[in-house]
Amino acid sequence: MKAMKSQLWLATTIYFILSLPCFAYPKVIHVLVALCDNKYQKIAPVPKAIGNGQDPKNNLYWGAAYGFKTYFAKQKEWQVIQINKPSKGKILEEIIYKHQHQDVYIVAQAYDGKYIDDTVDDFLTYSAGKKNQLYLLGDKKIIAGGKADLVIYIGHDSLMEWSWRKYLPDSLRWDTLSKEQQEKQKSRYAAVFACKSQQYFTPPLSRLGITPLILTMHRMAPEAYSVYAMIDSWLKGESKEAIRLKVATAYSQYQRLNKPALQMFTTEYK
Repeated sequence: MKAMKSQLWLATTIYFILSLPCFAYPKVIHVLVALCDNKYQKIAPVPKAIGNGQDPKNNLYWGAAYGFKTYFAKQKEWQVIQINKPSKGKILEEIIYKHQHQDVYIVAQAYDGKYIDDTVDDFLTYSAGKKNQLYLLGDKKIIAGGKADLVIYIGHDSLMEWSWRKYLPDSLRWDTLSKEQQEKQKSRYAAVFACKSQQYFTPPLSRLGITPLILTMHRMAPEAYSVYAMIDSWLKGESKEAIRLKVATAYSQYQRLNKPALQMFTTEYK
């Protein structure tokens, strides 16, 4: 009798566990785009129509031909499942994408170009594993921000004008983390598509313990084809060197260069 009761209890417990909703979180990529801005950023001026940092629709890094929103709209494996347009604040538009064949989401945010410092600040905070952002998409929960598996910055390299110490308080340093947090950080990735990002972003990012995926070594155009190539290769589980080659190849193709721009990209800190 005791054996029967034990078996019944075990069967009931297993049934209960299997009937619970699944709370495993999917893989999340968080993209922060500092809109190109002739007025508020120290950049070489671009045509007025694409250099208005308050106009995401036409902006060079968002709505223009090779801007993130326009380029990803043409990629069939990425489905737009939600578009948010806040009425106020530093983020002018937010798009959530779902991969058609994998449990992977992209949260892409277009920041008002006037607030590029806030964009960099948020990028480093998320890279440090802080400030989670929870999204409820029907019965699905995704966590971006500090829980994102890959954090990407796109835009002007404002660290050329400001010390990284302005954005990185001591509380975010790698040596302040527990061993468990340090291991989690090693499994997360950061990428920066901005001019000379290896030189300027290595000091803060290396102190956060997050693994670099793609950084740049020269001045470049941070357009979406390179970002797409990186994400696609990363999701396929390819090596860092393979990812670098695909990014360099995509960049050369769109920039009409004779060979892959391997000298432009790196997968390591300086």
